[in-house]
Amino acid sequence: MFNFDHFEVGKNYGKDTFVVDRERIGNWLAVYPDDDNGDLMPPGMTAMIQIQCYMACITPRPKGNVHGSQVFTMTRLPKVSETLVTEVECTNKEIRKGRKWVETTYTTRDGDGDVVFTGVMTTLVAA
Repeated sequence: MFNFDHFEVGKNYGKDTFVVDRERIGNWLAVYPDDDNGDLMPPGMTAMIQIQCYMACITPRPKGNVHGSQVFTMTRLPKVSETLVTEVECTNKEIRKGRKWVETTYTTRDGDGDVVFTGVMTTLVAA
């Protein structure tokens, strides 16, 4: 169970693969039609890729976790048909005012291993 005690700062918790394809972009544009970016992935999909990695690698999780924040640093937007690999690492954990906070950092790379974007997510862990 990924409770507060399970997380170790500096530990890598796995990776997840995401293919940027027309179907996924089409599903995104059905909700956010103004995000059409031609042959480049809409920027908002970065959050979806990070959350998919979180769901795949940080499991099982206790009920009641609260998403606190997400911040992204973009190197470039991925192109349609690229395969991306995202790794997740615990980069901080602390107890503030009796609440257990965990920071995880996500590094997304293209097929050549070059960083496409990074993201940091802060979560209030329930247990």
